[in-house]
Amino acid sequence: MATEDTRSRIQVVALELFTEHGYDGTSLREISERLGVTKAALYYHFKSKEEILLSLFTDVQEKIGRLIEWAREQNDFSLEFRKDLLARLADLVYGDSRRVMRLLQENQPVLRSLKSEEHSREHAHQHGPGQWVVDMTELLTPPDASLRTRMRARMAFVSLVFGSFAPGMFVEQDASADELKTVGLELAEELLES
Repeated sequence: MATEDTRSRIQVVALELFTEHGYDGTSLREISERLGVTKAALYYHFKSKEEILLSLFTDVQEKIGRLIEWAREQNDFSLEFRKDLLARLADLVYGDSRRVMRLLQENQPVLRSLKSEEHSREHAHQHGPGQWVVDMTELLTPPDASLRTRMRARMAFVSLVFGSFAPGMFVEQDASADELKTVGLELAEELLES
């Protein structure tokens, strides 16, 4: 099996276990056992579960960073483009990244204390959560927008993102992830159109 495939499998299994048992309630031994590999094989890819968590976060950062870079290259503020940008963002935040973002939200102290602080700070500066809000709302807002339009763009972004993973607050037992994404995107688009 290729190194990248093994790394991805480790991330998938770790995320499952972190979700089932909590980050603190999951050990590297449990991850290696579920994978059916030795701890030595696991250590080849990740020296600690903190590194696994950081890798999950970094992957989400990179995906959102690529979306932001793509949107900047388009230099388009038409309503159609801004809706497309929201749809692409919805694909990210209601897709695989949703579980990672929720995990990170629920484990902020762990994320802040990662051993790889320098690496984390470097990426957080480029595409960290605070910067995502700034970048995405700028891309969703026409340059000559009124205060009302700027606020609508911010609200569209925030409602779409936080509606996808708000921990424990909005658990919709009777709705699938696709249904939540559809409704979340419709509401965010309504904010842009008003």
